[in-house]
Amino acid sequence: MTPGDALVCLCRGVSEGVLVEAIRRGHRDVASLREATGANTGCGDCLEDLEDLLAQEPAQ
Repeated sequence: MTPGDALVCLCRGVSEGVLVEAIRRGHRDVASLREATGANTGCGDCLEDLEDLLAQEPAQ
């Protein structure tokens, strides 16, 4: 398994790679990531992880 394959949102099965690609396509906040990927629409435990990914990815 590569780092991009790691599941960030267990409820919806959304991987880190999918989230990073969405961020790079312009989804620069949690609400936009939710809409684009379905992440953080279940239990909500991944919210902090989404925020961390957003902070790590440079703005394009």
